Amino acid sequence: MSIIVALSGGKASAWCADWALKHYPKKDIILYFNDTKWEHPDLYRFLNDLSAYFNHPITFDSDGRSPEQLFHDQHALANNRMPFCSHELKAKRLQAFYKHADTLVFGIGADEMHRAQRLVGVYQVVAAKTNRWPKLLFPLIQENVSKEQVSDFLKDAGIQEPLLYRLGFLHNNCSGGCVRAGKKQWKLLYEKLPEVYAERERVEREMRERFNKDISFFKDETLEEFRGRIERGELSSYYDT
Repeated sequence: MSIIVALSGGKASAWCADWALKHYPKKDIILYFNDTKWEHPDLYRFLNDLSAYFNHPITFDSDGRSPEQLFHDQHALANNRMPFCSHELKAKRLQAFYKHADTLVFGIGADEMHRAQRLVGVYQVVAAKTNRWPKLLFPLIQENVSKEQVSDFLKDAGIQEPLLYRLGFLHNNCSGGCVRAGKKQWKLLYEKLPEVYAERERVEREMRERFNKDISFFKDETLEEFRGRIERGELSSYYDT
């Protein structure tokens, strides 16, 4: 039986890895990271720093495709109403990876209790289909760990937090250009990592051209149209918070 810590590249899951290593034999622990191929280079630096600090390897898993390749395969563009890339490239990988009686550790905080409850339901369905029944743990919730405590862990470990956090992003995934993000984050992406914004804009434009459909990451406009509104100064201060 293994203790599988689902590392996301974020601070919370890093804290959970430290927690697991303090509560279980190191030989039983798998630090598991699923690579979407859209990650920022600094995320890999962060994982390398964690691995060195823990003196424990990180298992990298991947579908082999990036979200862009998946969009072409699915003949669809994911968005925050239909984030199938997260399901196909991450969730399904972990669900196939774990074995019966393994323990899965997730870095979900008390402010996201709904996510923990949803995961419990998802894995009950998976277990019923596969007859592989895991145990799910949410140590941040169980121990009522604050975001400050999570940040303190990294400071005490001497590990620099991921670049995306330092730039103001709430999460460290898909280089800040996640299809599930809201327009505030996309504005921040345009301002802080314009090269990533331009790359996502290219993906969206080429998908529209390939399928000759009015599709976009947003419900009501394309990234190009949104960028135009940013550059013309048409957005309210709401987008700056």
